[in-house]
Amino acid sequence: MHAQPMPAKTAAAPAAVDDDANAPYKVYDATPAITMGPLLLDMAEDSVVIEWMTDAPSDAKVSYGEHALDHEAVPQVDGLVSVGTMHRVVLRGLQPGRTYQYRVASRRVVALRPYWPDRGRTAESDVYSFTTFDASKPSTSFATMTDTHENVERVRALAELAQRQPVDFVVHTGDGVHYATGENQVKDKFLEPLATGLQGRMPLLYARGNHEYRGEFARSLGDYLHAQESRYYYTRDQGPVHLVVVDTGEDKPDATNVYAGLNDLRAYRAEEYAWFKRVLAEEPRVRAAPFTVVLGHDPAWGWLDGADGEWTKRANEAKVDLFIAGHLHRLERVKPGERGNDFTILALGQDQIARVEADERVLKVSVIDRTGKTVEAFVLKRRDK
Repeated sequence: MHAQPMPAKTAAAPAAVDDDANAPYKVYDATPAITMGPLLLDMAEDSVVIEWMTDAPSDAKVSYGEHALDHEAVPQVDGLVSVGTMHRVVLRGLQPGRTYQYRVASRRVVALRPYWPDRGRTAESDVYSFTTFDASKPSTSFATMTDTHENVERVRALAELAQRQPVDFVVHTGDGVHYATGENQVKDKFLEPLATGLQGRMPLLYARGNHEYRGEFARSLGDYLHAQESRYYYTRDQGPVHLVVVDTGEDKPDATNVYAGLNDLRAYRAEEYAWFKRVLAEEPRVRAAPFTVVLGHDPAWGWLDGADGEWTKRANEAKVDLFIAGHLHRLERVKPGERGNDFTILALGQDQIARVEADERVLKVSVIDRTGKTVEAFVLKRRDK
């Protein structure tokens, strides 16, 4: 349970000190509330992002360790400890396939004076745990959801459905919001219900949807949803699956009037395509992993100025096995050969999850709706690469 706020006192009456009775700065009886999280974002073999939010400006600290909370991570930028309401801490130097305990804490910063800033009390979370990814693991399972579009009930229901059977992680393939209009909206309609549903222990991988490009807050979403590489496209490995997460961009050309000349997807997607081409051709795991799975929002790769065939060509050359997407708001399975693809394309509906189970020989996919009914299922066998 989150620490409960203490009744606030006036600024003229410093309260008991949170850490040191002889602190030379004022400490007030003001405790921040943890209003979102913790959320485990972008798990890797040796690192993970931990995010949470508070209702007042605070610092951030994560205590963690395998057998005890004997390590600490405090975010800093250019030598200054981060202070704000959104807290993002990257734990690095972890070991693959290990289980770690962790706890987040935020101490109130009442006034950021040049000398002797005023401080408050500390809010701490419960102790949670996570297990890092491990490419040598013989099997894995994960679940994907998509297009939750600010429906909090939907997010929580799908998160619960995804975890009815054990999985290693959960994926959201975009359009968590209609438009990004502000921090509270993104928190209340997307991040908080996800964090609550994943319970501080289930990692989330995220692929940006086209609706996350829209609204006055869209340009700030990277602070909340970027992968560790500070971008929306990346690769990860878990067991027999090599994961390639792509940002499929907008679904209309840059010159479309509704964008008023403020989109430049042509340049952005050209940069991403160069990355996509390189990682599929050069990353050893593309050939060594039993299965390669692409995760993205638009099953047609998004708007690419007529060059979507190039993305399919690169995926074919790399012998990608499966592309899981959303965007259509309905279930669609495109079998190999139907659209120039040598791999299966699966687009999920809004009230469905795809459960993926893979070992070194087969990859099984089950699409389950919110009633628990399996509406689609298929098996992919390992191919020579």
